[in-house]
Amino acid sequence: MKKVNIVLKNIPDDVAGIILKEVNGFYLDNQINPDALLNVAFVSKDEIQSLNKKYRHKNKPTDVLSFPIWKERSLIPKKGKVALGDIIICPEQTEIDKNLKMLVRHSLNHLIGIHI
Repeated sequence: MKKVNIVLKNIPDDVAGIILKEVNGFYLDNQINPDALLNVAFVSKDEIQSLNKKYRHKNKPTDVLSFPIWKERSLIPKKGKVALGDIIICPEQTEIDKNLKMLVRHSLNHLIGIHI
């Protein structure tokens, strides 16, 4: 299976493996362009609260934020290098061992225009 183009920031190696597996499976399950670029970052509680306030006008921390580039899945090019967006996760706001897979899948749905 081809590895997806993913940039990981501030993520421990053991957790990075879980994220990569989930993203690869999601791309395959949803027939997403395997050349689509995705950024995933872990940030502090203060950083995610600042982002949440700036972009969602909610002055409180949250577990995850998604910043999609495309408004709907049909607009994502099927071939070639293309950015999908960013997923920002705050490990302090979630139990990583239990919720990481769910957070990644949920965020990926947002990045392709599925709002669950």
